[in-house]
Amino acid sequence: MRAVTVSQLPLFDKPKVELHVHLDRAIKPETILYYAKKRGIPLPDNTGDQLWDIIGMDEPLSFPGFLAKFDYYMPAITGDREAIK
Repeated sequence: MRAVTVSQLPLFDKPKVELHVHLDRAIKPETILYYAKKRGIPLPDNTGDQLWDIIGMDEPLSFPGFLAKFDYYMPAITGDREAIK
């Protein structure tokens, strides 16, 4: 009898979809800027590169430091389905 791996089973041999995405690095700074302007929400900078310098994470942060990054841009996208798409 030949061994069968899980990936060879018909149930698992289907295209995959992303079921879980973290917001950090999932939303382009330009998208954040667009929705902030549309909703009249001020941001600390007005170009994608400048905003990324503030909200980006190039090195590990403490958990509170990580969460603090969301304070900058969550008001621009919260509650707006188009922004999250």
